[in-house]
Amino acid sequence: MVDESVLRGVREYLRALQAEGLAVRFGVLFGSHATGQPGPWSDIDLLVVSPQFDHLKDRRLVGRLWRIAARIDSRIEPIPCGQKRWEEDDSSALIEIARRQGVRVSASG
Repeated sequence: MVDESVLRGVREYLRALQAEGLAVRFGVLFGSHATGQPGPWSDIDLLVVSPQFDHLKDRRLVGRLWRIAARIDSRIEPIPCGQKRWEEDDSSALIEIARRQGVRVSASG
């Protein structure tokens, strides 16, 4: 079970990304927070799914993910993922872990 304060922080982060003009569809919380076994130093692993990441040409967009995360909750470790890649990729171990063990989070709750 995911701690409600972590979910609130992730939702706030996703809303902040949208407010900055990013077309975020949803986030997928995975790792120790998703499995309910975080340690005192655990980061918050978050796949950020957006069609803007399907054809990422400007790496500054990834930098924005990190800067906004630092402003909201420095434990958030965002990983960009294209929407098409989320739906179709069958070669990424990270995406497969997020699909199987992850918790889908929307900005609205």
